Amino acid sequence: MKHTLKVAIIVLILVVISAILFVTGKRHDILIENNSMAGIKYSINGEPYKTLDAGKKALGISKGIGNVIFIKTADNKVIEKELPSKDINLFINQAINNSDDWYKENVK
Repeated sequence: MKHTLKVAIIVLILVVISAILFVTGKRHDILIENNSMAGIKYSINGEPYKTLDAGKKALGISKGIGNVIFIKTADNKVIEKELPSKDINLFINQAINNSDDWYKENVK
């Protein structure tokens, strides 16, 4: 009986650890659409900035929860947005203007 209880506890601990690793390690695709009139630079989670010209798109990747994108406009203003933990389309113009619809969830 004690042996069975020990095995059950170990299995439960492994299941909990697996669930935590699944949530924190899941990859999320971020399609960044620069629908503004000027080029911008962006950084996901403090990585080096990448340039995105007006009218262009780029694919960014985040993992887990608690991700942030930094958008640097042509006048060097930096906008910081917390990214949702899901696959999204991110619209630069709406993010710069602090609109509520700055992203749309991608349903697979």
